[in-house]
Amino acid sequence: MAKTTFHDHLILNRYLLRLFGVRNLEDLKNKLQLDNENLIGLADDGQSKFLYALLSPLVPNLISENDLRRYDLNIVRHWQTITERRNRQSGHTLEMKYFQYLSLLFTEIYLDQYFNHKAPLQAALQREFADYQKELGNDAAVSAPHELDDLRKLAFWNATGSGKTLLMHVNILQYQHYHGGELDNMILITPNAGLSRQHWLEFAESGIDAALFDK
Repeated sequence: MAKTTFHDHLILNRYLLRLFGVRNLEDLKNKLQLDNENLIGLADDGQSKFLYALLSPLVPNLISENDLRRYDLNIVRHWQTITERRNRQSGHTLEMKYFQYLSLLFTEIYLDQYFNHKAPLQAALQREFADYQKELGNDAAVSAPHELDDLRKLAFWNATGSGKTLLMHVNILQYQHYHGGELDNMILITPNAGLSRQHWLEFAESGIDAALFDK
């Protein structure tokens, strides 16, 4: 058995990658050459060029083409919303990198399943967990299977310099879309007042209403 890494133990990550027939992000990137500059931007029909890479016969998708197209259009729309002001001020179009796109695509998949197919999502994660147990062996110490309430908690892990702030802004719009409307209250916690102010200014750049907390 090949040496495992921390990423191999992330059940949700394993499940999402399995939907595209791969075991890790590097395999998906290399198989489709997602870091190819020719994939940046939109196709003539308004879909992203990344979508057409994912629709390649090289990828045994377990997600329907209609769903992938729907997710893709959502991502494009949200990205254009948060970059409109930035593009106007800078004079050039801010494009997504492949790793940003995949992060947003995985979010689309998860939120759609969470809000519309919660029980099947739980069952899929439990099957993934069972496969993980088999790989570890019967004597391995493992945690409990996913409960429905566990699905409410979601964590993102993105590298420094990967545009996490922009991704978070799109995540907010994605959540609002699947939630079905505006949220009454959303709190962003930062380590200090300076960073809070920085995020407040970034929200304004993205066209998202925000205010500094004042107790």
